[in-house]
This record gives sequence, C-alpha cells and structure tokens, in this order.
Amino acid sequence: MVKKFSRREVLASTGALGLASACGGLLAGEPAANPLFPLDVAAGDVGPDSALLWTRYTGGQSLLLKVWEDTALPGVIPLDVAVSPGAEGIVRADVTGLTPGKNYRYAFIEKDGEREVSESPQGRFRAALAPDALEPLRFGAVSCTEQNHSLDTLLRAGERTDLDAFFMLGDTVYADSANTFEQYNGIWQRSLSLTGHRVMRRSTSMIATWDDHEFDNNWGGDTLPKERIEAAAKAFFLHQPVRYDEKKPTRVWRSLKWGKTAEVFVLDGRGERDRARGQYISTEQMAWLKAGLKESPCAFKVILNSVPIGRFGGAIYTLFASDRWEGFPDQRDEILSHVDREDIRGVLWVSGDFHLACMGRVSMSGPGSKAIEVLVGPGAQDANPLPSYPSHPQFDWASAINNYTTFDLDPRSMEALIRYHSGKGKVFAERTYSLG
Repeated sequence: MVKKFSRREVLASTGALGLASACGGLLAGEPAANPLFPLDVAAGDVGPDSALLWTRYTGGQSLLLKVWEDTALPGVIPLDVAVSPGAEGIVRADVTGLTPGKNYRYAFIEKDGEREVSESPQGRFRAALAPDALEPLRFGAVSCTEQNHSLDTLLRAGERTDLDAFFMLGDTVYADSANTFEQYNGIWQRSLSLTGHRVMRRSTSMIATWDDHEFDNNWGGDTLPKERIEAAAKAFFLHQPVRYDEKKPTRVWRSLKWGKTAEVFVLDGRGERDRARGQYISTEQMAWLKAGLKESPCAFKVILNSVPIGRFGGAIYTLFASDRWEGFPDQRDEILSHVDREDIRGVLWVSGDFHLACMGRVSMSGPGSKAIEVLVGPGAQDANPLPSYPSHPQFDWASAINNYTTFDLDPRSMEALIRYHSGKGKVFAERTYSLG
C-alpha cells in the first residue's frame, strides 16, 4: 500500500540537515554506509507535484521521511513525516505538493523515541515540469544489467547531477532461476544491494519497465504459469519505484508528462502477448497508446519499449524475430501506420533487450520508414555474439560496448541529441536527430 501525504507534509527547505550533509557522499560512487538501509533509496514516476520515494529498512524503530528543496539558501527546519515499512521492510511513500521543475533531496530517518539515531543515504530527484512548461530536458537510459557483471556504467551515470530522470528499459535483474516470490525477492535484493544500482537509484528518479529476465528468458505473456508471473510481477513492483494499480497488479504500462516538452509512454512488450491472436500488446494497451500519441500536447513522445520494434535484416536476426514486434506483424504495422497516417511528430522509440546499442530508422520502407529507434545498453552484459551488427543504410551506428545513454531533447529545435557513455564515463558515440 502506498501512503499519500498532503501538501502540508511536504518539505521545502534545506533545514537542519544542511547542504553539506545533503551533498556529502551522494554522488561519489561510495557504497551505502548504513546497513539498516541496505538498498539505499530511490525515487520514481515523478509528476510536477509528486514523487514516489522508496527505501528498504531492516531495523525495528519508527521512521521519518524528510524531503527538502535542493538549494543553498538557509530555510526552515524540515517537517517530519512518519512512514511505515511494508512487506520485506519496503517503504513506498507517495509525496505530493512539490513545486514543478524544482530539485529535491530526501532521506529516511530512524528514531528512538524523540531522538534521531540513524539516517539513510540521501537521494535527489527533480519534479517534472509544470504542464505548460517548454524547456530542454536530459534523460538517461540503460537496459540489461546482469548482476554478475561490472556495473561501472551505472556508477558513472549515478555520479551525474544533470539527469532529469533515468529510464530502466528492462532486464534490470536476471531472475531466470527463480520460480517463487521468495526466490524472485531474493534476487532483487541481492542485485539492488550492488553499489552501481544503489548509486544510480539515489542520484535521480527512475522510470522503469520490465523485459523477459525479470521473469524468465524469452518470456512472453502466454509462456509461463500464472502463479510464476504474479510472483515475478510482485517482486518487480516491490523493488522498483513504480506506481501501480492494485486492481491490476501486473499492469506496468503508463505515461508520464514532463511539461509540454516530453511525454514518456512506458510499454509492456512482454506480459500481454498472445500468439494465438497475433497479439504483442493487448488491444487495451494498443488503443491507449494510439490515443495517447495522437492527443499528447508534448513536443516529444518518447516510447519506452523493452524489445525493439525495428526491422532487423539478415538470416540470424530473422531467426529470432518471433521474440519482438516483428513476430507480430499486424500489430507492428498498426501502430507504425497510425503514427504515419496521423502525422504525429516527435516520436522516438527507445528500446533494449538486444545486448547491443544502435541508432537508425525503424524500417527501410513502408510503415516506420521515417521513425527513429535508439537501442540502449547493454549496461552490464556480454556482447551480443551475432557476427554482424545493424549497419547502413537503415542504421547509422551500432556497438556492443557496455554503456548508458543520454537523450537531450530540445523542444524549440525538435532535435534529440543521443550520446552513448562507456563505463569509464567517456562519450564514444553521438548523433542528433530532427524529429519535427
């Protein structure tokens, strides 16, 4: 259950904790110092006046949540807000009353009676832009972060202070060996205890979806027992700062607006598949996506799509086409034709899953021939072993170097600057696309 707080309970100043305390150690790539908060903190699905704030607490005292505006100006001592851990010690606090576009800090405080005795690592996030705001934004993104590989890409991304939000495109954990909730839960907790995840998650807010490995390799909605799907989904929502509908506990698709600059459409490309009906996503999700793209007031429509929609030629890519949009050609043509027919500008497909990065057109010809798709990641994985990677003339660039990606979206010029960053923090590829 997510606890909601009123405007009076939202904190809007630096207060007693002080700016030096707020900044110290947050972005230096250091592991969390407090074992009572073994997974640090996270923020997600922020709106112009709200944010979902998250932690895991293993102690037995009462907890407070403090949120304050990230400013060097002295302010009023922050108001204390009581929060309570739920299952597995997880706290999910939906805080409202924020100021659009402002940067915030937050921390969870352990109390012994009236005395503050312990503090979680501190996190930061930016509230989404006001509904009528039109200004440049910078998002980060990654996919495929296998827990037995180096997470240097997440460390480098987490050192930044200029990301408005960060997209998790799926395969955040690799839980293929799990069958029960307890097993999925254990894998999530072990994975998120790694320094890379902790530093990344506390540095900005998350916008997350899932892919197959949160459930099982090459999972589609009709390929696993219902009980296993429910267990995996429960573990996902428990550990990711993602809002969800308790009446629809496996629905992950949703959209979030950042002013008039960008609307982020988060898809579920796994859980609603039905091969017998040729259904890649449900008819409900398809209708929502088509209407949302057409009616969006935002300059950019960023579609987070865990598995690519692009058409990848060659015998080997074709062999595995059934695991992506290409294996469901009617629905693929339906959504791409809708964008073309309605002349919807500013659409950018962002995908993962492939263990390689690339940029280029969705199709050589026909529906999607003007659409751009950017594949992000792998963030922490082995390179895709295929003998050839996507190339000209459809694709502008491809690589399997572990990376995180940034997107600079300028609503005035309608240009999207894409940069790929290595685990050493170096930009090794970039390209600008005009989406107007």
